Amino acid sequence: MQITNAFTLNPKYTLRFVSGLPQNTDSVKVHCQSKDDDLGDRILEQGDKFEFSFHMNFFGTTLYHCSFLWGLKHQNFDVFRPNNSFCGSEKLFQNGYCIWLMADSGIYLALGSNPSPGDFKLLYPWL
Repeated sequence: MQITNAFTLNPKYTLRFVSGLPQNTDSVKVHCQSKDDDLGDRILEQGDKFEFSFHMNFFGTTLYHCSFLWGLKHQNFDVFRPNNSFCGSEKLFQNGYCIWLMADSGIYLALGSNPSPGDFKLLYPWL
């Protein structure tokens, strides 16, 4: 039997980034980092994805920031900030999943490990 939404003292957070950009357009460059970890540049073609997982630091202050570059369009914001962003405000003591989808209108977020297309909400239009 599998228990979902189980209680844990040190939950794991997973952030997934998915390119839903139109075919035959520029790839998108994603660069994510925290104070301690620089994940470097990731180049995503249409349909590509990457993800990373982490545990909150002892003080509960873990923060991840990402920048996105798609042709002449760009965006940058905190993709995970505990209790102060869309991703990072899930229930305490439970594993968290945030899926960021890059589309032609901007960057969308859905929570959960297997969201449906209707779960994605536009949070950041391209600049």
